[in-house]
Amino acid sequence: MAATSIELLAPAKLNLHLGIYPGRDERGYHRADSVMVGVALADRVRIEPAEELALTTSVDCGVPQEKNTVYRAAQELCRAFGRTEGYAIHVEKNIPSQSGMGGASSDAASTLLGLCRLWGVDPLDERVVQVARAIGADVPFFLTMAPALLVGAGDVLAETFPTLAGVPVALVRPDAGVSTVEAYRAFDANPIEPVSAEGMCAALRASDAAQVAACLYNNLEPAANVLAPVTAEVRSWLAAQPGVVAAQLTGSGSCVFALCESDDAAACIAKDAQETRNWWACATTTVGEGEQFC
Repeated sequence: MAATSIELLAPAKLNLHLGIYPGRDERGYHRADSVMVGVALADRVRIEPAEELALTTSVDCGVPQEKNTVYRAAQELCRAFGRTEGYAIHVEKNIPSQSGMGGASSDAASTLLGLCRLWGVDPLDERVVQVARAIGADVPFFLTMAPALLVGAGDVLAETFPTLAGVPVALVRPDAGVSTVEAYRAFDANPIEPVSAEGMCAALRASDAAQVAACLYNNLEPAANVLAPVTAEVRSWLAAQPGVVAAQLTGSGSCVFALCESDDAAACIAKDAQETRNWWACATTTVGEGEQFC
């Protein structure tokens, strides 16, 4: 008997390389090279049959349900496959908003994956991928969760890499969040040509964790620092902690991540950030492909 309800994890992501190019295309998007990896910090998405499409969340997301990425993803996928829009979806939020960790995009992708599982549809069907791209630039990445390079507007999968699971990570987010829209406006006011993503891609192809750490890059970070100067303080603090190999802002921020020497080091850093700085913090690890399903 086919399943009638399903629950999925919606993991956060980290940008190992984010290169934003000056200027916008005819759609108003920047060209972007984005190399991403998932981490074990995750929201949870539950989908079950209902009389109509309805969304609930564990915290107020600040937008009407009709504008939420999860609702839009479910609605558009149902329309793409000619299915009745009859599902109740609940999202348990654990990923902080305005952090650059892709929580909303991951929730949307997990919704697509869940519906595909319920319908017996290949999640890499072109119709699914097109819906994912229409919902948000990061959404296609979360359909597979393999470390990946995305190009175009950061929404076109160009290459996937061997798994990078199990790398210890400390996540630290100050009270101030960063709006992605505002970050791009700040970038446009002082654009920076990005370096090539090839160094990071080569490190991932070789599964060279030390070189991955050496190649971390994000040219959106200066814009985030303008909007929330405390993000620079967080990065400096993280980089100085024992057991940190490298630290960088993820996405448009305001979360900063540190690749760590051990799980114990990541746990100690997260605990110290919470207790001495009163920052949100979490110790986690990178995850591999296909780890969404509970």
